[in-house]
Amino acid sequence: MKSNNTGTIIKENKFTAFVRIIVGIFILTIMSILTMSAFLHTTGMEVIGEGEGCSTSLYFIQEALESVIYYNDSFISNIIWLVLCLLICYTLMPLLNRLSLRTELILLSVIVIASGMIWVSSAQSAPSEDSMMVTNASFEFAHNDFGRLTNPEERYFRNYSFQLGYVFFNEIIIRFRELFGKPENLLYLERLNVLFLDAAYIGIMLITDMIFDDKRIRHMTGLFMVLAAAPIMFSTFLYGIIPGFCASVWSVFFLVKFLRADKLKWKCIHGVACTALIALAVMIKSNNLIVLVALCVMAAAGISAKKNLITNGVLMIAAVVLSVSVSPAVKGMYESRSGVDLGDAVPFVSWFSMGLDESSNAPGWYNYVHTLRNFEESNFDADVAAEKSKEHIKERIKEFAQHPQYADDFFYKKFVSQWNETSYQSIWTNRVRMHYAEYGKIANWVINENEYTVKKLMDIFAQLIFFGALAGSVFILRDKRLMAALFPLIIVGGVMYHLLAEAKSQYAIPYFILMFGFAAYGICGLYDRLPDNIKRIVKRFQFISEKKEPVTAPATTVAEDKKTEQPVKEAAPKNK
Repeated sequence: MKSNNTGTIIKENKFTAFVRIIVGIFILTIMSILTMSAFLHTTGMEVIGEGEGCSTSLYFIQEALESVIYYNDSFISNIIWLVLCLLICYTLMPLLNRLSLRTELILLSVIVIASGMIWVSSAQSAPSEDSMMVTNASFEFAHNDFGRLTNPEERYFRNYSFQLGYVFFNEIIIRFRELFGKPENLLYLERLNVLFLDAAYIGIMLITDMIFDDKRIRHMTGLFMVLAAAPIMFSTFLYGIIPGFCASVWSVFFLVKFLRADKLKWKCIHGVACTALIALAVMIKSNNLIVLVALCVMAAAGISAKKNLITNGVLMIAAVVLSVSVSPAVKGMYESRSGVDLGDAVPFVSWFSMGLDESSNAPGWYNYVHTLRNFEESNFDADVAAEKSKEHIKERIKEFAQHPQYADDFFYKKFVSQWNETSYQSIWTNRVRMHYAEYGKIANWVINENEYTVKKLMDIFAQLIFFGALAGSVFILRDKRLMAALFPLIIVGGVMYHLLAEAKSQYAIPYFILMFGFAAYGICGLYDRLPDNIKRIVKRFQFISEKKEPVTAPATTVAEDKKTEQPVKEAAPKNK
């Protein structure tokens, strides 16, 4: 079926309406809680040294390298910042309308790549902890040194065999890089992260353009990407999050192309690309199984005619089979190369056991008791360890049921510790990790001299995104385009997964980026619904007059959505 000018890909029917409304209700609930909590509080990721902690009626600040702190905010101040940001967005709308898609993508790439490369060179961040384990293994395996696997005392990849996917990904890159000489360090992998981030941004821009067919939404999405500092700073972290995210974004892109295609030839091409990329994303980072589920839901909703039953069914089966088998295949490959049986790994259910328990820094954050210690005490038998984890989960559920106030506090704190920590550990990770050299001037200015100013700007920016996504959540309940629910569906999956499994704010950053397009959708829709007298006030601030053309309202029906679009843009970032 050809898409019309509204970007509709799947005809509305009872099933698609049901999916859209359910997704809309979930995303509306999530964004309502997150937006309100962001206006009242800020979650900080701090390094608290000895003697710097405190325990008062307002704050409990513990001494820790990774300390999660809940700060109180000025609600009035945050509302004022939001209004200013929205005014800047709407003021820039006419200027952005002059940019073509090609020009926009070129400008976006130039800014993102330039700022990313400068940051990597200035931060000089080196892998540490788990990041060091996987990158060191990649380097050694690239030189056929499998001592980490053959040594029975070295259990990291026996316990966490899912990490081997990212190891294999890096091994391929390292082998290729060393064809041109041996590098001094691994900064080139961080620079590749910047390129992967830029590629993900381009994919999101193209998807947004296809789904909404509204230049204003695309313009604002691009502006959000330019203003988002956290993803750029996070590119120094070598843990598979960014390249895995990039592959998942492009799998979504090809899914949309697949659903749009009329001819079998193009359905096959786009379907193969979608399947290969989601499998690659899962191999690099298993959390991308969340995206796989979203892809399957959308493909199932696309079976609106008998002719789509076979093609969409094959796509779903192929994507699921390939994605769930890729990690065992990589593990088997390394077992074959090293001549070692790696045995069982920590069972997946243990991360849910961890996610439902207390931790030293925040509810549901890392606690080795439920993974490593449980596995050791089970004599490295995955079945035994899984049963113990299930028993612990049952106990926690019973405790939550008996103490609802405790359960409410537990999940609220866990939720905001991830999603309202608006630096998403991007500054923290550059601060605490080892370094190849001293900070450059830019990194020193951000991390040491003006850390809290930068975090305040990040917080202002994040609150604008949250508010925009909240507005989009309202509009999606009336929008007849199911594909408008694509990004919200993935975000809902990420929120629900990390609400139950292991928590960490750095895991939220891919979903935060996915909010950009949806927030732009909400902010543009909000502008279309402003009263005329408010629009007249806004237009006084616009330094380029708007064209006297009707505007496409993102949240209207297909029949209503015949209007011409106008550009929208975003404002400067903000944080606490």
